[in-house]
Amino acid sequence: MQKKWLPVLISLALMTGCSTTDIKVDSTVSVPQQFDRTRNARTMADISRWWQNWSDSVLQELIETGLKNNRDLAMMKANMNAARAGAALAESNLGPQVWADVEGSVHRLNNDNPLKDMNVPGVGNVREVLNSAGSSLGDNRQHWKGNNIQLGFAASWEPDVFGGKRSDAEAARYLSLSVNEQWHGAQMMLSSDIADNYLKMRAMQQRVKIGQQSVATLKHLQRYTEGRFKAGQATAYDVRDVASSLAALQAQIATYQAQADAYQRNLAVLTGQTPQGFSVPSAGIDILQHLPAAPAGQIPLDVITRRPDIRTLENQVKAMSANLASAKADRLPRFDINFLWQTGRVKLDSDLSHLKTVGGLIDFGVSLPIFTAGRIKHNIEMADARLQSAIAGYDQSILKALAEVDSAYQLQYSLNRQNSLMNTAQREANRQANAAEKLFRYGNMTLDRTLRARLNAENLNDQQVQGRLAEAQNLIKLYKALGGGWLKDQIEE
Repeated sequence: MQKKWLPVLISLALMTGCSTTDIKVDSTVSVPQQFDRTRNARTMADISRWWQNWSDSVLQELIETGLKNNRDLAMMKANMNAARAGAALAESNLGPQVWADVEGSVHRLNNDNPLKDMNVPGVGNVREVLNSAGSSLGDNRQHWKGNNIQLGFAASWEPDVFGGKRSDAEAARYLSLSVNEQWHGAQMMLSSDIADNYLKMRAMQQRVKIGQQSVATLKHLQRYTEGRFKAGQATAYDVRDVASSLAALQAQIATYQAQADAYQRNLAVLTGQTPQGFSVPSAGIDILQHLPAAPAGQIPLDVITRRPDIRTLENQVKAMSANLASAKADRLPRFDINFLWQTGRVKLDSDLSHLKTVGGLIDFGVSLPIFTAGRIKHNIEMADARLQSAIAGYDQSILKALAEVDSAYQLQYSLNRQNSLMNTAQREANRQANAAEKLFRYGNMTLDRTLRARLNAENLNDQQVQGRLAEAQNLIKLYKALGGGWLKDQIEE
């Protein structure tokens, strides 16, 4: 009998091993060969850890610390590990299930022997006869003991002849990979958030210093205006105008400092540290004056295959495709094989023979859906609609990514040009302020005009800080658009 079943089992195993699930779904988006706005990019820096190309060691340390200690990132990693375990669990359903069963018991019984006082005509007392024959059955008390042991071995298997279970396992695997990409995306967002808060903190600290210089200049102008008012050379309007400008600037400085402190607390949270008592050490350089150039050598195909958000949607599309294949497989027969083998031994006492049993069973089943009230049909329609929706979302994400990269490059060049012109204007304003001070010393210019020239130079200096901050923030946005800020895992799909 077993020889008859052996070819069937081998055939089913071969069919299962050869069954595949077609989950390749191509995007309908025509990907260009290159971006429109990368021609002015100069550096070929690696963007997987883009902050290492910046010359600020404090920023580098903050980001590396955040990648190790951030709580949100730890939560995402735990979700990723759970998804991987779920995919492995789905994969395990493809193989046979085997288990063993062992049962045993021990029995013991003591009772008075009813034969001890029994007399049989022609025989005599039964107990005496049994004792004379050497049998323990004539004892005043009987001792019965026994035990049994039963061993069982069972196995069941549903051969995946038409790939339905394989499709379910593939869907779980690709959903796991999508969660993995979400973890990559979380790394990318964390590094950019840390850099953004750090840059804004440094910019606010610089604006506080510039504002304090302007306050000192305005106070000097205020004393001068009040003196001229007392001398009848200025009006009360002039005095109030200077006082109003001074109060407004002092209020702004208080806001700048509060914002700088808030960004510092944000950095504490992002790096997994307690905000109270946390402080960012001073840097050896002005990071806003030492921004790296926009990365060159980036092509659309590399961006699409690197960005975690697009990779997430791609894996979700593949999972939906596998779900559709699984739904279609429900229309086909299902097979199952069960095997049972048992053996046992029963022993009552040493005077009786052992009882042994051995048994085995193999059964094979086939199920084919006949009438399901449209359940299978509607399930296929639903799976197909979800797949089409996922494909549309995937295509849309590619189009948005292509636009984001060129927009970020274009804005980066514009901000760089703007800051270059602003730097020229600021240098000219400083020259004018220095020239005005010389003219004042030689009596060729009034003090108020000299002080206002200095205030104009300080105002342009503040605008330049804001412009460099915008350029730095857009550079980080460019890194995100290119998909930089994370590294591949050792476990790859």
